Amino acid sequence: MRAPSVTITEVGSNARDLLALRYEWHDVSATDTQFDERFHEWWRSERHHRRATVALTSEERPVGMANALIYSRMPSPGRPPARRVHAANVFLSPEFRRQGIASALMSERVEHARAEGMVRVVLAPSEMSKPLYRFLGFRVADDLMRLDLT
Repeated sequence: MRAPSVTITEVGSNARDLLALRYEWHDVSATDTQFDERFHEWWRSERHHRRATVALTSEERPVGMANALIYSRMPSPGRPPARRVHAANVFLSPEFRRQGIASALMSERVEHARAEGMVRVVLAPSEMSKPLYRFLGFRVADDLMRLDLT
């Protein structure tokens, strides 16, 4: 199958494409009448710390996304502050999977991080996505720990 032509674009103040993909990814109940409002409020408050990209078909249908939280390390004597990226929420519409689009989305995130002088990209991959991230040069990190609070 030939890969479809998609355009990778940065999400600005209007997050309607992200919202559409979120609906596709999760079974948002029709009874959750506040979801749109919560999502847009979240994006308004978070977008200055995040970068999100979407993959759009030539008909401008959103078929994929990637989200990246940017955070700064506190400076210490002899070490300047440094920015890092936590990549998450990489999603593709099922019929567009395994066609190179997720790779294009993540490659764009990685190149943006490099261009911005960031020092690291981290993520928590699903089993399905691990081959993609290995292909892109990610490695397993043994230097992290976590505590689940809920």
